[in-house]
Amino acid sequence: MAPAHLAALNQPIIFVDTETGGRDPARHPLLTVGLVTLTPGGEVTRPLHLRVQHEQYDVDEEAMAVNGIDLKAHHAEARPAGAVADAVRTYAGEVGRVMLGGHNLHFDTGFLRTLLPDLGKVFRRGRVDTKLTAQFLIHAGHLPRKLGTALDQLAGHFGFEYRAHDALEDATVTARVYAELLRLAAPGEAESS
Repeated sequence: MAPAHLAALNQPIIFVDTETGGRDPARHPLLTVGLVTLTPGGEVTRPLHLRVQHEQYDVDEEAMAVNGIDLKAHHAEARPAGAVADAVRTYAGEVGRVMLGGHNLHFDTGFLRTLLPDLGKVFRRGRVDTKLTAQFLIHAGHLPRKLGTALDQLAGHFGFEYRAHDALEDATVTARVYAELLRLAAPGEAESS
């Protein structure tokens, strides 16, 4: 069954997720970037998973336990930061200067700025954050009060199964959750399309 058209969405949104070697963009490396495009038709398209190579990896053990990345294998498959930055610019350029979306996007953009100092030129100024959107919809009574805003909880609420802490998988699920949040906020529009 094809997804319902998202009437309120008049242009694509690119959703991103990152996996990193820690929490501090000034110290820890950006390891992977996952990108997908949510179309106004409600489809999640154009998956792209990029691995960033570094000369040195100053990583936090806890972060590495969470993301499960084997640094030796990662390094062998990764591309230099400049090549990854160019790939992100090309990816974004193929749909035009659109908004960037994510879950707890502030964390991801902190690391993306180390890769793309021109982030504001690559993507439009506005941002979409499913964590903040879900919190608003909980307060507005459109989502259950007991529901948390963690991505796995939102995904479970909408019946999505996924493996957390893989940048591409997280970006994909985030885009799908956002589409559901839009439908939830404007059910009459989604049904009338």
